[in-house]
Parts: sequence; C-alpha cells; structure tokens
Amino acid sequence: MLKLPPWATQEEHYQPNRDRDYFISRSLLRVLTVLLTLRQQCAAGSRSVSAPCALCFLFFWLLCCAAAHTAAFLLCQLALTLVVLCLLPGHMLWQALQTAFAAALFTLLLILPALWLGSGPLVLLLPAKTFLSVTALASLRAFLPGNDITAALRAFHVPQTVIFLLDTTLRYIILLGEIASDMLTALKLRSVGSNPHKQQAIGGILGTLLLRSQKMSADMYEAMTCRCFTGEYLPARRMAFCRGDTLLILILFGYLYLFLRLEVIL
Repeated sequence: MLKLPPWATQEEHYQPNRDRDYFISRSLLRVLTVLLTLRQQCAAGSRSVSAPCALCFLFFWLLCCAAAHTAAFLLCQLALTLVVLCLLPGHMLWQALQTAFAAALFTLLLILPALWLGSGPLVLLLPAKTFLSVTALASLRAFLPGNDITAALRAFHVPQTVIFLLDTTLRYIILLGEIASDMLTALKLRSVGSNPHKQQAIGGILGTLLLRSQKMSADMYEAMTCRCFTGEYLPARRMAFCRGDTLLILILFGYLYLFLRLEVIL
C-alpha cells in the first residue's frame, strides 16, 4: 500500500495578502446597473399609449417647457410630472429622480455666475426646466421600450441611418455589457492576493471588448447581407390607436390652452 509523502499530508494555511478590489467592484456594479436599466426598458411596455402619440406629446412638452418664461406654467407641468412619477415602480422612480436632480443641480451651478452678475430672476427657471425635461425623458423611457421608440421614429421621417445607429447601439450595449460583466466577475474571482497592476487588467478587458465588438460587427454585416437587408426601415402600414391616446390628446390640448393663457395673453 502506497503512502503519501509527509509534505502531502501537511495542512496548508495560506493567507493571501489583503488587497483592495474597490475599482473592480465599482466597475462591475456600474455595468450591472446599466444592463438592468436597459433590460427594464426593453421589458417595459404597457401598450396603453402608442409610441408616435407619446413622442408627439413629449416634443410638445419640451417645446412648451423651453418657451415658458413664467413659473405658473412650469408649476402646471410639475403637477402632471408628479402624477406620472407616482405611476412608476420604486426603483425606476429613484433612478428618474436621481438623474433629474443631478441635472438640475448641475444647471444651477452653471447659472450661478449669471445670477451673480445680475441677469434677473428668469435665470432661476433654467434648473426647473432641466428637471422637468429630464423627468419627461425618463418617464418615456420607463413606459415605452426602445424598439417601439425607434419604430415610431420612422413615422416622423427620421433618416434611416439615425434609426439604424440607435437600434444597433441599444442592442449591442446589452451584448457587450454582458461580456464585460462576465469578464469582470472572472477577474474578481481570479484576483487572489495583492495585485498592484489593476489598470493593466482593466485595459485587457477593454481591449478584449474592442476585439469582440469588431467581430460582432463583421458577423452582423454578413448576417444582414445574407438576409438581403439594405438598411431600409419600412414604416408601419397603419398606426394602432391605443386607449390612452385619447387621454393624452386631451391633456395636450389642455396644456396648450394653459400655455396660451399664462404665457401669451399675460
């Protein structure tokens, strides 16, 4: 009967040196957050409002918000914004408010010199307009998936190159994000002991993602050629009228009346 050598029977107590993997953890968390947001956007989609009608309302909303010069109309827009935010789930509500408040705070920092030089109180309306605009975009993203938005752009005669870039970018961000998430997880699991050259590891991940993206781009081009896709997006034969479009049109006319009453007449 063979016996194991003494060194093979001794118990090892390996204690790796402490190392901080904060950068890898934050990178992985950020990638997973972006992926979760995009997947929620793709899975969103109650079809209560059609995408063309929602885009028309958003364009009108942003135009009135940019042209408003009184706080009364902005307060009316804020009232509808709060109602829409109440319809969002908790995590989407937190993301929308976090982004909107950050954009409003950045705008406030930008206008502080103009306020200091005496440009008038109308400058203070810019952070409020930024908050309303960013919240409106976040609400549209929460209620409509990305493919409905890109499909609706063709109805407004947007150039097909722009639609193609938006569509492929949304798809490949998810695919490349999944690859980056797997690679960051593997790097974190293999980082045993002290590793003072973390920037080289992250650089290797970015280089691998670049090569993967080139290969995926070539594969997509070959697949499009085999399927005889010429880059032309055909518009839908007819636009389905959803049940919420009537309410959205009524709200649009209501805000048009408020804009004329508060901004033009006064």
